[in-house]
Amino acid sequence: MNGINTETLGWHLIGWDGDEQASHITDLNRVEILRIRDLFPGRDDDFLETAVYEVPPALYSGMQSAIPHLEFREGLEYQIGGFLLSV
Repeated sequence: MNGINTETLGWHLIGWDGDEQASHITDLNRVEILRIRDLFPGRDDDFLETAVYEVPPALYSGMQSAIPHLEFREGLEYQIGGFLLSV
Protein backbone atom coordinates (compact mmCIF):
# COMPACT_ATOMS: atom_id res chain seq x y z
CA MET A 1 0.00 0.00 0.00
CA ASN A 2 1.17 3.49 -0.69
CA GLY A 3 -0.35 5.28 2.30
CA ILE A 4 -3.36 6.63 0.39
CA ASN A 5 -6.50 7.03 2.50
CA THR A 6 -9.02 5.25 0.29
CA GLU A 7 -11.88 6.52 2.47
CA THR A 8 -11.42 9.91 0.74
CA LEU A 9 -11.34 8.49 -2.80
CA GLY A 10 -13.96 7.80 -5.42
CA TRP A 11 -13.63 6.23 -8.85
CA HIS A 12 -15.28 6.62 -12.24
CA LEU A 13 -15.48 4.29 -15.18
CA ILE A 14 -15.93 6.71 -18.09
CA GLY A 15 -16.95 5.88 -21.66
CA TRP A 16 -15.76 8.51 -24.13
CA ASP A 17 -17.45 9.04 -27.49
CA GLY A 18 -15.80 10.02 -30.79
CA ASP A 19 -16.13 13.71 -29.92
CA GLU A 20 -14.21 13.15 -26.67
CA GLN A 21 -17.35 13.68 -24.59
CA ALA A 22 -17.94 11.63 -21.45
CA SER A 23 -21.04 9.78 -22.62
CA HIS A 24 -21.31 7.05 -19.99
CA ILE A 25 -20.09 7.37 -16.40
CA THR A 26 -20.32 4.72 -13.70
CA ASP A 27 -19.29 5.44 -10.11
CA LEU A 28 -17.25 2.73 -8.41
CA ASN A 29 -16.41 2.21 -4.75
CA ARG A 30 -13.37 0.87 -2.93
CA VAL A 31 -14.73 -2.69 -2.70
CA GLU A 32 -15.36 -2.76 -6.44
CA ILE A 33 -11.86 -1.44 -7.17
CA LEU A 34 -10.42 -4.22 -5.02
CA ARG A 35 -12.33 -6.74 -7.17
CA ILE A 36 -10.90 -5.48 -10.47
CA ARG A 37 -7.48 -3.98 -9.72
CA ASP A 38 -5.63 -7.18 -10.58
CA LEU A 39 -7.03 -6.95 -14.12
CA PHE A 40 -4.60 -4.03 -14.54
CA PRO A 41 -1.17 -5.63 -13.98
CA GLY A 42 0.66 -2.56 -15.32
CA ARG A 43 -0.83 -0.25 -12.70
CA ASP A 44 1.45 1.97 -10.65
CA ASP A 45 -0.75 1.98 -7.56
CA ASP A 46 -2.86 -0.37 -5.44
CA PHE A 47 -6.21 1.35 -5.93
CA LEU A 48 -6.06 2.78 -9.48
CA GLU A 49 -5.99 6.21 -7.84
CA THR A 50 -2.95 8.01 -9.22
CA ALA A 51 -3.56 7.68 -12.96
CA VAL A 52 -6.25 7.12 -15.55
CA TYR A 53 -6.18 3.61 -16.93
CA GLU A 54 -7.45 2.55 -20.34
CA VAL A 55 -10.01 -0.25 -20.24
CA PRO A 56 -9.67 -2.24 -23.46
CA PRO A 57 -12.58 -4.41 -24.64
CA ALA A 58 -10.61 -7.53 -23.65
CA LEU A 59 -11.19 -6.56 -19.99
CA TYR A 60 -14.96 -5.98 -20.21
CA SER A 61 -15.94 -9.57 -19.45
CA GLY A 62 -13.58 -9.88 -16.47
CA MET A 63 -14.78 -6.57 -15.07
CA GLN A 64 -18.43 -7.57 -15.46
CA SER A 65 -17.74 -10.90 -13.73
CA ALA A 66 -16.29 -9.00 -10.77
CA ILE A 67 -18.87 -6.19 -10.82
CA PRO A 68 -22.09 -7.47 -12.45
CA HIS A 69 -23.82 -4.07 -12.71
CA LEU A 70 -21.17 -2.70 -15.09
CA GLU A 71 -22.32 -1.88 -18.58
CA PHE A 72 -20.12 -1.16 -21.57
CA ARG A 73 -21.69 0.63 -24.53
CA GLU A 74 -20.68 -0.04 -28.09
CA GLY A 75 -18.64 2.68 -29.78
CA LEU A 76 -17.22 4.16 -26.57
CA GLU A 77 -13.66 4.02 -25.32
CA TYR A 78 -13.43 3.41 -21.57
CA GLN A 79 -11.06 4.62 -18.89
CA ILE A 80 -11.03 4.19 -15.13
CA GLY A 81 -9.48 6.46 -12.55
CA GLY A 82 -9.68 7.72 -9.01
CA PHE A 83 -10.35 11.19 -7.67
CA LEU A 84 -10.40 12.89 -4.30
CA LEU A 85 -13.87 13.19 -2.79
CA SER A 86 -15.06 16.53 -1.46
CA VAL A 87 -14.54 16.69 2.26
